[in-house]
Amino acid sequence: MPGSSRRLGFVAGALAAVAVCALAATAIAQQPRSRAASPEAATAAYFASVRDQPLLLKAFLSEMPKGGDLHNHLTGAVYAESYMRWAAEDNLCLATATMTIVAGACDGAAGRPAVADVLRNATLFNQAINAMSMRHWNPALNGHDHFFATFEKFGPPSDRTGDMLAEVAARAAAERAIYLELMVTPNGPATRQRGRTAGWDPDLAGLRDRLLAGGFEDVVAEARRQIDAAEARQRTLLRCGAAEADAGCGITIRYIAQAGRAGVPEQVFAQLLAGFEIATRDPRFVGINLVQPEDDPTAVRDFSLQMRMIDFLHGKYPGVRIALHAG
Repeated sequence: MPGSSRRLGFVAGALAAVAVCALAATAIAQQPRSRAASPEAATAAYFASVRDQPLLLKAFLSEMPKGGDLHNHLTGAVYAESYMRWAAEDNLCLATATMTIVAGACDGAAGRPAVADVLRNATLFNQAINAMSMRHWNPALNGHDHFFATFEKFGPPSDRTGDMLAEVAARAAAERAIYLELMVTPNGPATRQRGRTAGWDPDLAGLRDRLLAGGFEDVVAEARRQIDAAEARQRTLLRCGAAEADAGCGITIRYIAQAGRAGVPEQVFAQLLAGFEIATRDPRFVGINLVQPEDDPTAVRDFSLQMRMIDFLHGKYPGVRIALHAG
């Protein structure tokens, strides 16, 4: 979740963690074992020996190789602090009434200070980070609503897909993961607009034909170009190919095309169609998914209809995987 800020609070703690990592690696190597003992057995023995030693245990688990991070919402995986930093770079404003990053003319007196100024105001900055993340949220309040409300607050910086890819890939590598499966909305604005233009038609076959006949392939092609550009930006930021390349360059990244279940039917269908189309054409996209709150009134009302949409499209694109979820 953005801005979770689960970082060590003091320099001494950070230095201690680094020292413990080195000690842990050395300790594992020095563990006495018989010639017949396997690396797995030696690792299990060391794990047992540090179970009650938090610093050593944390270092051990941090360094342990991980597999893949699945069902990762890219927008929500970026720290709120990063969104604020990018907003300052782009001369954006913070609407303090809602703690939302917005474009346009900034005016501190009118409740729209420049984000660059907010970065120098510790009180306001911390209020913004708390609003954009689950940091310090009040358990007495509705965490579900607070969580979902954060996504609307990131504003224009959440379009910096390449920067976002670089951040999550670098962090995944630091956590010893090797694979990321990120959920994104392929060319979302254009897809939603095509859905609005087409209008709703309960005849899903006819609606699909109308969308495809209206140049929908161009929307899909642009979505792929956007991912190409984002990945190029990611490689630049991580210095991939250079001697000092970030370890994040070695992370394998794949995508799940998402559609927002809280939209009107024609937009949901258009987004789903885009997901099925792009997953058929681009091997980087490994499936489709619905996102947004399952208990949203529109999502509840249209649940059966949306399942019918997916069932229909799966019949047209049987090779596309479906990753539905509840939460």
